Amino acid sequence: MSNRTAGFSPANVKDFFSKAREVLRLEAPFQEVGFPKKIKADASGRVFSNLQVWDHEDTEALAGLSLEERRARLTERFRKGVACVIFVEGRKVPDEAEALARRYRVAVFRSPLSKRQCVEGIRRILSDFFPNRIVVSGGLLQIVGLGVLILGDSGVGKSESALELISRGNMFVSDDVTQIRKSEAGTLMGSAPPLSQNFMEIRGLSIINIEQIFGASSICRRSEIDLVIYLERWEAGKEYDRLGLETPEKFEILGVAVPQVTIPVAPGRNIATLIEVACKVHILRKKGYHAPHEIARRLDRALSSR
Repeated sequence: MSNRTAGFSPANVKDFFSKAREVLRLEAPFQEVGFPKKIKADASGRVFSNLQVWDHEDTEALAGLSLEERRARLTERFRKGVACVIFVEGRKVPDEAEALARRYRVAVFRSPLSKRQCVEGIRRILSDFFPNRIVVSGGLLQIVGLGVLILGDSGVGKSESALELISRGNMFVSDDVTQIRKSEAGTLMGSAPPLSQNFMEIRGLSIINIEQIFGASSICRRSEIDLVIYLERWEAGKEYDRLGLETPEKFEILGVAVPQVTIPVAPGRNIATLIEVACKVHILRKKGYHAPHEIARRLDRALSSR
């Protein structure tokens, strides 16, 4: 997938500033320079791919350069399609920035907030501009080449099943909270929020780092979503499909219908194995093979030969 804006309606800087001005306590020292530019979302899942937040590390690095080097560094950063730069922590905007901002039409703002506060505020504000994005309560894994979103009630065993699947060589994307976005082509891509990447919460073990335990090969930063597995508690007396002749359920995400398999969870059932087999069954179905249909045909032949 290319790094173009993936299915989102870009927000222009002017609209962003009108929403963020009070929340982030923004000042615009160069007035409306760069306001027509667009703030874009990229394929990596970062909402503000061309909006930069500069803190004390950035400004101190600039201050340590000569005037010529400082101009060159600012030019290098401003000319790369940047729409907006926010100087946080009340940092002074370098004197050389105004001419370059006007030349490359880059909006420059100042905020007294910390970088973390500013970034969190930006994410909340920009979420209003990008409707093709949603956050769901569930984990995402790459299982036998499929992107599998595991949903279910709290405490049903989603994370424990995911942990066993990872121990078998499948890849971890996210636990409990998954960010999903829809591309221009209508595909769904899922990823973990930046703060929780690599981490999983397991009751009794607390928070664990999957990459540190299983290695870098166990991690997948983002994945297309091909299948939804819904784990529900087994209900005595409820009728469950035993033959698989019914059409698979669909789970709708951002207007896209994703095949769903519901697995009843009961003591003694190996849920990780059932999830893995469900994925392999889904792959075979896509190839045109349906085991229930085959056994139905065998039964028909056996009955007709009598």
